[in-house]
Amino acid sequence: MAKPDRVYVRFVCFRLVERQKQRLGLFQALDEARDCVFAPAWALRQIGEIYGWFRANLAVPGQFSRGGWKGRGQPGLSWFKPAADEHIKQMHQLKLALEACGVHVQILTTRDPGQIIWQDEHQLVAEPGAKRF
Repeated sequence: MAKPDRVYVRFVCFRLVERQKQRLGLFQALDEARDCVFAPAWALRQIGEIYGWFRANLAVPGQFSRGGWKGRGQPGLSWFKPAADEHIKQMHQLKLALEACGVHVQILTTRDPGQIIWQDEHQLVAEPGAKRF
């Protein structure tokens, strides 16, 4: 269970994930920005650089539900841990670039992300249960 004194951070856009009640995370929204006809060159360049940084500095979670990739339960949501300062800073930069491409981004915080399924030093994946994020 998450510690109540910690605040976890998630970045989302306003599109809902297909057949779910949760909003799309930023890494899934990158294609929308790249397909934008009015996307400024600096924003597309920055999106590419930041995505490359995350590929080198953030693990892909090993599990998104209690039953694995196709398991039971609601798919988990990824949250940054409070100590992931550099990762959160990079996400703020990604937010600016995505918004320049017309993708509106919201920053969510919670002290209770739900039942933790997987975690590493920088992030966790948790099933939110009845919560809406």
